[in-house]
Amino acid sequence: MPNTSASELAEHTFANGQLAKILKVCDDTGYENALSTVGLHGPVPTLLVIGGASHMTPESQAKLLQFFNSALATLSEQRGITVLDGGTDAGVIHMMGQARHNISGQFNLVGVAPLNRVISPIGERRLPTANDQDYPPVDLEPHHTHFFLVPGDSWGSESQWLAKFSSVLAGHFPSITLLINGGQVSLKDLRLNLELGRQVTFVAGSGRLADTVAATINGTSPEDETIQILVDTYYPSQLSVFDLLASSLDDLKAQLNTYFDSQ
Repeated sequence: MPNTSASELAEHTFANGQLAKILKVCDDTGYENALSTVGLHGPVPTLLVIGGASHMTPESQAKLLQFFNSALATLSEQRGITVLDGGTDAGVIHMMGQARHNISGQFNLVGVAPLNRVISPIGERRLPTANDQDYPPVDLEPHHTHFFLVPGDSWGSESQWLAKFSSVLAGHFPSITLLINGGQVSLKDLRLNLELGRQVTFVAGSGRLADTVAATINGTSPEDETIQILVDTYYPSQLSVFDLLASSLDDLKAQLNTYFDSQ
């Protein structure tokens, strides 16, 4: 079994006082080995949040902020759910970190990101290069408890790690993937999660990929062959939809509670 060097693990205290363990992951590091190195052990229920917040309407953004605070963060705290996401200080990942902070949450919040796409607070500080003009490196979200910086130069390099970490950590406990908004990288995430047998729920009303999939399920959008194939293959066995704008936050939280109760 591949081993992880202790020199790759560090602790960092963000300006807000949050202490995080940060592991620079080697190519040959096993998933269970990486998790145990930072002190994460299963089985525990897990929630994987993927997607973005681009081109979202003000109404959707406001409702989504309430959803993170009133449903996702409180549910994770009450049930001891470990939440995993992309770890960067932007979009829905920023919202997840802020929601944990707003409720003074103690649940584990784990970020997984490509090493060469983020500005790490440990070791040498990565500076933008000429190749970063369109996608400059970004900071880590400062309310997370753990980070895995995985090998990769592009967004999407972390997709396999995220999906596998979530499943391995959950074991026989409930585990679900929540897709909000999202683009091409989220489509890659979606495929990987479904292929691993994970349940994926889309937040309709959050825009972009999530709305396209929801509309495909409802038969109200022009056919996108790639998404249609995914829907035909995995709906309703592994795909479900939350309607952000048409449902109350209590309804959304109840749907999540029902899923974690039923497993």
